[in-house]
Amino acid sequence: MSILQDLLNLGLLEIGSDDSRFEKMQSAASVLTKRLKEEPALLIPATFVTLDENVDEDAPIYILVEDIVIAEWKTLRNTHTNRPRQLLRSILIEALASASDGNAEASGVVWNTAAALLRHKQVQPGKAGNVVETIVRQACNTAELEAISRAGMAEQPSKKRKQEKATINELVLEFDSEIEEDEIVADVARSAGPQFTPVPGDLDDPNPHWPTSAQPWSNEFTPRMAAALVKAVNLGTARLSEGLSENLTDYIGALEKRLLDQLRDAEKLQNELMQQHLSSRMRLEVLWWSESLYSPTLRGGYRDFPLPIAVVAAAIDLSKIVPALAPASVCYVLGETVLHLCRVVDVKKKQRLISYLQGLTSSARPEIEVLLPRPMLDGGRLPLIDIVGEACTGADITAEALRSRAGIDAMLELSPAEFAMWIFRDLQARRLIEELR
Repeated sequence: MSILQDLLNLGLLEIGSDDSRFEKMQSAASVLTKRLKEEPALLIPATFVTLDENVDEDAPIYILVEDIVIAEWKTLRNTHTNRPRQLLRSILIEALASASDGNAEASGVVWNTAAALLRHKQVQPGKAGNVVETIVRQACNTAELEAISRAGMAEQPSKKRKQEKATINELVLEFDSEIEEDEIVADVARSAGPQFTPVPGDLDDPNPHWPTSAQPWSNEFTPRMAAALVKAVNLGTARLSEGLSENLTDYIGALEKRLLDQLRDAEKLQNELMQQHLSSRMRLEVLWWSESLYSPTLRGGYRDFPLPIAVVAAAIDLSKIVPALAPASVCYVLGETVLHLCRVVDVKKKQRLISYLQGLTSSARPEIEVLLPRPMLDGGRLPLIDIVGEACTGADITAEALRSRAGIDAMLELSPAEFAMWIFRDLQARRLIEELR
């Protein structure tokens, strides 16, 4: 059963009893799926709409979906006077699930965008809650399994290659050069004389002399018999050569295939060793970074800077060490590192989100703002990382702006570790988008 059908069963779609309308929605969802794959940046606003039914209906992502639906369903606005937000959202949910299904990077974008919002209950999925939860959980599983595989943290099942019928060890060289008697008996008979009973019929150009003719017979016999023997030898040699050629061709083919298989195995082993090396090096660098509490971005220890600045810098620094598709454990390493930092500087309590942003504003650091991803300027809902970027430039962020632009409660209380992990996931989502392009 499709997700659209699930949403229809939940009463989220009002399309009447006309089945053709449902087919048009399915067609529009397919077109939108392709669009999401072609423009992976759309995965973030699509995730926001999937998580929150209250996203403004004038958001650019809704306008895009409506244009796609109208191309398939010409009379949409005749049926729905206003923009049918629930219908458009349902199509978007279907498309998001399809676009991320089986794609680790796309799933990573969805999960990293949704994780903090879900954890801190900043979502309003409405009646579609169970469907949305399933989509996000599947995206999490797809991304995580691939991430731990690439990081060398999970043993991969070995895939045995099918045994080929003709291998070098099994290949037997066989030659057939045997000459049958009837292949040269006529030539011998022609050499012996004008008549030879074992050969039926008339001979072609036989020896005109009988053996009793002595010298004339022998003069004819010798070259004729020599020709018969040469024919026999040549025929056997030709067969031997032909058999040898066929066997060597098969042998060389089997040899080339075996060498190619061994080359592939060697390359696979080399890649696995390189991956293990990179994975070990990454984990060592993460451990060194975590223990040192030193920020390459700030060029100083985290404890020497205001906490909001240190937290954002820590998320940036870790993101630069690990791959875009990183295991979930990496995010928790960040959390533990920031927790350790908080113990060092004696910060014990959670703070309101707005206070972190105000702290960034009052301690603006241009070097941090430069390292943050460019903001999404489509006029729709923004991820927290974009608000953080504005605060790092000294912009004043109000509680009302945070709610209207990011859909997040400014009074939400977060520990420094939770704030850092949220920033880190937003950074990773942006990096994955770049890899998908």
